Amino acid sequence: MILCKLILLISLFYITLGAEEDVLELGDEDFSTVLGEHDTVLVMFYAPWCGHCKKLKPEYAKAAGLIKGNDPPIALAKVDCTEAGKETCNKHGVTGYPTLKIFRGGEVSQEYNGPREAAGIVKHMKSQVGPSSKDLNKDSELEDFINKEDVAVVGFFEKESDLKSAFLKVADALREKVRFGHTSNRDLLSKHGHTDAVVLFRPKHLHNKFEPDSVKYDGEASKSGIDTFLKKET
Repeated sequence: MILCKLILLISLFYITLGAEEDVLELGDEDFSTVLGEHDTVLVMFYAPWCGHCKKLKPEYAKAAGLIKGNDPPIALAKVDCTEAGKETCNKHGVTGYPTLKIFRGGEVSQEYNGPREAAGIVKHMKSQVGPSSKDLNKDSELEDFINKEDVAVVGFFEKESDLKSAFLKVADALREKVRFGHTSNRDLLSKHGHTDAVVLFRPKHLHNKFEPDSVKYDGEASKSGIDTFLKKET
């Protein structure tokens, strides 16, 4: 009986150790470089003395092991804000521990506000990858998209542009709150009169004589600009 318990404890130790190795340990020297090599990374900013961090770490490590090999790939990383990652933590405004943020292409996309246990972390992060904006190629697809019961934000892009890049970053960050779609179909661009634009469509039940049914974004081609526009209009 004692031998069985000992074997179980040893097995759990090596499972945890293996999972820990699946978490990227980053600091000031390699943070930007490593994150730039990954499309989507969840980063835990922590302090070794933090009780909540100690509670989260084994679940976080287990999640890293479970999500390893996911397609599209997702990485989990951690940064010690008291030692090798002090400057990085300051740069990203970390004031409490643990703080979790989702990075895409090396840039902060959004705060992580999901579950704190392994299975929940995995499920939440899997929902964060893949297209965040629906590709609309037909008139029927676009009409169906903008006639749902909630707000729809559509990008009309004749070609690649700074506005399109900013639009897709906002879509990644707000995928849980707003529906995003985009089109490059010439007929649809011509029909709606846009070649490089972001337009918010209000659902029919919110149509009224005091507000337009749709609003075109007229600010600069930036993530922050579009984000501010959506907060104002939704």
